[in-house]
Amino acid sequence: MTRRAAQPSVAGRRRGVGLFGALTLALASACGPKSPPPPPGPPPVALQLDHACELAPAAGLEWIVDARPREIAETPDLIPAIALVVPEARFAAFAATHGGLDVRQMKELCVARYKDSSLTIARGPLDPARVETAFADRMTNPGGRTLVVPNPPVVRQWGEVNGEPQALTIFAREAVALEAGRGAAGSAPRVRAAEAFALGRLKRASPALKATLARAAELLGEAPARAFAPGPFEGELAQGLGGLLRASTAVGGSARFAGPPAQIAVRIVLTGAWGKDAQAAADRFIAAANVVADSPFGRLLSLNHPVLAPAVRGTPDALILDVTLDGMALARGLHDALDAEVGEIMRR
Repeated sequence: MTRRAAQPSVAGRRRGVGLFGALTLALASACGPKSPPPPPGPPPVALQLDHACELAPAAGLEWIVDARPREIAETPDLIPAIALVVPEARFAAFAATHGGLDVRQMKELCVARYKDSSLTIARGPLDPARVETAFADRMTNPGGRTLVVPNPPVVRQWGEVNGEPQALTIFAREAVALEAGRGAAGSAPRVRAAEAFALGRLKRASPALKATLARAAELLGEAPARAFAPGPFEGELAQGLGGLLRASTAVGGSARFAGPPAQIAVRIVLTGAWGKDAQAAADRFIAAANVVADSPFGRLLSLNHPVLAPAVRGTPDALILDVTLDGMALARGLHDALDAEVGEIMRR
């Protein structure tokens, strides 16, 4: 008896048809015309954000503060003094209205004052979307938004906040620059200069600390808190420090932790063409410093009771004063003298 060949099941026939269809589709795709690949995105731009104050232009500068808040906040002996000057609640309130920016977590903070506006640059971890949204929420008269660079994204927003022109540039997740004041209206020249420095487009211009303030910055050296003002100093200001400011090209000051419990080493420098009169100028400098320390404001800050008495030395191009202060006493005086002003700054 002849045996009939086994017939494939219905399921087997379906699997065979499906496999054949898949192979046919694959061959057709391989042999047929291919879709062009998507166009490449713009090449990344290397942002130059290593130092916040190197984004601040020198032209028109009145004064500038260069600080490393994270380094200061991570010094345990200074935490009580910081809390006395700026309470925790103010840091929290500032972060809540500025996209989560915690000033104490910023690697660098630069605040520069010009004739008609101020420029604040913060470098540290940030969420660009949150910062942008927070700025938009604060604006009472929105202006506009532009993408300065697509990769990495550099975004500028501008408008008015309670009648004050402001312009904000966010440098990806790395830094943010805010120009505020009358000078920020229209082209916002300082925040645009910060963008140009960050993008390496200002080859012939120098930032503030590499122009007229370069020598003062060199003499102060690295410090977590520094402040500078360029000359010439005129009017009543020129009478400061026994008239020495009249002949100064710049003044600078620095502060650094000098040891427990909260000692602060302070250095003040006056640059100028002192030449052979340097020693006589140094004598006038120490005398003027003692007058300041014994003034009502000096006593408020306990400058008249230093941990280490001030010492001054003169060189042909600089006068240098070093003194060590009690940080807690200084913080108490600053709290009493500047509490209202600090509160206003933190609310901006």
